[in-house]
Amino acid sequence: MEIINHTLTLENRKRICLTAVLEVLAFSDKEIRLKLKNNEVLILNGENLKIVCFDSSNANFTASGNIVSIRYRTSSAPLVKKVFK
Repeated sequence: MEIINHTLTLENRKRICLTAVLEVLAFSDKEIRLKLKNNEVLILNGENLKIVCFDSSNANFTASGNIVSIRYRTSSAPLVKKVFK
């Protein structure tokens, strides 16, 4: 499996820039979910969140707002598929 690195820059908890973003899965003013190239999901929580820029061709993403938390979740097959291989 190829390892794909990404870069995350957080500026004063008000602006975040990311690389290696495949797609925006969901967004609201309180949460943004992003799918990364390494098959992980990054979840941003906060207030007044806004997507400033998403360039899918370069995989760059920028958002602003009051960022409270950043979480990673590994995308994996649903439990049912794991049990019934």
